Amino acid sequence: MRSDLAAALEKETTAQVYVLHGEDSYSRGRNADELVERLTSMRGGADVNAFDAAESSVDDIASAVMTAPMFASARVVIVRRFEEMSTEDQARLVRALAPGKRPADLRVPDETQVVIVSSSKTVPRKEVNAAGPNVAAFEFRPAWARDARAFVFERAKELGVRIEPDAASLLLELAGLDYAAISQELEKLITYLGPGGRKIGVDDIRAAVGRSSSQTVFDFCDAVIAGNSAQAMGALADIVRGERQVLAALGTLATKLRRVMEARVMLDGGSTQDEAALALVGGNPKMKWKEARTASQASRLTQTQIAAMFTRMARADLDIKTGAMSENLAMEVLVSDLCVQQKLQ
Repeated sequence: MRSDLAAALEKETTAQVYVLHGEDSYSRGRNADELVERLTSMRGGADVNAFDAAESSVDDIASAVMTAPMFASARVVIVRRFEEMSTEDQARLVRALAPGKRPADLRVPDETQVVIVSSSKTVPRKEVNAAGPNVAAFEFRPAWARDARAFVFERAKELGVRIEPDAASLLLELAGLDYAAISQELEKLITYLGPGGRKIGVDDIRAAVGRSSSQTVFDFCDAVIAGNSAQAMGALADIVRGERQVLAALGTLATKLRRVMEARVMLDGGSTQDEAALALVGGNPKMKWKEARTASQASRLTQTQIAAMFTRMARADLDIKTGAMSENLAMEVLVSDLCVQQKLQ
């Protein structure tokens, strides 16, 4: 369980309503399951009622929360797919459970606790803030590369195997930064290696891990950086069709561009492309190939061009977060602008 969520359970007075939301489906789902288990254990056993927000009304869920448990002294109500409710209904449910921040404002019975799970980055923030300590919200954001790398080793240990550092790097390149995809590929690798499998190496990754849908995100990034609008739009369409989080692609592009900027700075300082690629992988010559493309991309862009790309991406992020544009439209306009911008320069 994530440390801040675990700490919230250790407080003298715990919240009655927990909201777990964000784009990291693996961590969000795992923490939700662990939270329900912990709440049940803390109560010495409890009825657990699950609702799918796509198929249940606000009144149905609120009614269940208010109903006394039948077979135990406590009840835990978990509401999944909260993002499927309209914004108005999300706000209405939070208000129905906790319209204010005082203990007296809480409408949830003492013997009941509620866990709401959503894949959305946003929650009805006004209502959550108004509820104060009665509602605790936790966001599960997409992993950064460093966090995802640490997760590879942690998850491998949980599964009873070891993985070489170079193999972990290749796994991330092929599977992307999504924890669920990484976990799935590790489980597949264990099946591939068989009982008592040896330490996972680079050759094992190449043999057992295929081209995942996450690879499309890297194709998207490469096409944008190259200024190839047709390929970039095609890769973006594949991402949308695959029902992957479009904003995660924006985050990956930002991470990739930061590496390109690092390489460009080194090139401007007199380094060769090979030297820049080697520096980006911490001086490991076996992994230089991993950043050779990055150094090559940096050689075709100036620091000014890269900075302009970051500025345009920040505007797209703001358009999405303020609702000025939908995610898909904002990304399509961004891709067009970035590719045209490079051709003009």
